[in-house]
Amino acid sequence: MTQAPVAQEPAPGEAQAASAARRPVTWQAAPRLRRLATTAVVVVIAAVLTRHASLLLAGAPVLAALAVARRGTRPGELDAAVTAVPSRCFEGEDVEVIATLTTPVDEATFRIEPGPAVELSEGPATQVAVAGQPARAQWVLRPHAWGRHVICTVTVECTDGVGDTSLALRPEPIEVFPHPPPTRATLLPADLLRRIGEHTAATPGAGIEFFGIRGYQPGDRLRDLNWAVTSRLGQPYVNQRAALRAADLVIMVDAFSDVGPPGETTLDLAVRGAAGLATAYLRTGDRVGVVVLGGVLNWLAPSPGNRQFFRIVEMAFGVRFPSEATPDLDRVPRTALPPRALVVLFSPLLDRRALNAVTDLRQRGVSLVIVDVLAYEPPAERRLPATQLAVRLWRLDRGALRASLAGLGVPVLSWDSRTGLEGAQAPLRGRRVRAVR
Repeated sequence: MTQAPVAQEPAPGEAQAASAARRPVTWQAAPRLRRLATTAVVVVIAAVLTRHASLLLAGAPVLAALAVARRGTRPGELDAAVTAVPSRCFEGEDVEVIATLTTPVDEATFRIEPGPAVELSEGPATQVAVAGQPARAQWVLRPHAWGRHVICTVTVECTDGVGDTSLALRPEPIEVFPHPPPTRATLLPADLLRRIGEHTAATPGAGIEFFGIRGYQPGDRLRDLNWAVTSRLGQPYVNQRAALRAADLVIMVDAFSDVGPPGETTLDLAVRGAAGLATAYLRTGDRVGVVVLGGVLNWLAPSPGNRQFFRIVEMAFGVRFPSEATPDLDRVPRTALPPRALVVLFSPLLDRRALNAVTDLRQRGVSLVIVDVLAYEPPAERRLPATQLAVRLWRLDRGALRASLAGLGVPVLSWDSRTGLEGAQAPLRGRRVRAVR
């Protein structure tokens, strides 16, 4: 199991960038003041219509309450702010939201409305602060959808007894990284790069895995002698080790199709799978790049290091771009799609443009693996036999498509969010992906 990279925290002063700011507000009469005024008007009208002055005595307390009501100028601006810390996190991690109101008021009510795919983890949704002191409310939210978005809206309602006002506060957008599923770097091309890495190559070298036995030559280390074979044949033999080489991985994300329930769509699974593979291969010292097949063809050249993971995720934030354009892989430079790189395409295999890209890659002789992220079937009604027949035909069509791709030498792996990527790679365990023209 691989461990996800740690999200980079903002600088000490960056978390408080959204400090208290003066926001203009409009004050209105409080509900209790409106009720008193309505009662006073009714009493005065009744006394005039009935010509009974005694009715004014019944309304005297109401008139007195209106007379002693606090008067004066109310502030036209309130010092209020809301912050979300940290500004970067992974799916399922907690984000602390703090709302503050420094302008003194009699009563301040804070109400929070979490955004889509965000749940309230700690703190009541409505919090009230009284006594005219600087008010403060705190919550803990837990986002479950990757992307760059505003996770909540905080409504502040202020009252001073005879007037009230409200304003809406939104924190700065935060970056929620997709949670990489556990996996290991087991998918390898047949021809590894001539660069030192952690993958066992099919050639002898200075590694740790056993490769074979050969006769002793001057300069060989004595500790490599195979004493069992030497004593049996009467001549010195030494053990050979397999070389350790590195690999280039290019992850392709099919952004043409996005079907499924919110948070578990095919595009969500593709981005999470891409994050998992990038994490596994970057931790082994390999170079990882990404190509997004969508309305806009974007790419990122393979590079090593932990920073490359965040570059890949930041590029994935803009994959939801609907378009009818067909991507031209000839525009991808040679540095972004190296000839000996392993290409892993995450796709639901629903759009013809993605299949055309597969054909183009196969004709180039690229080592290609397809990960099918479609985990849901079209719904079928039991009362309508025609829909059940349509689903059966759809299954047959999917099976024929996968068989045709396998016949072209392109392995197709099935994966959904309920299992790790390591289980999806099991059919190719111990095999090298070869380039097929």
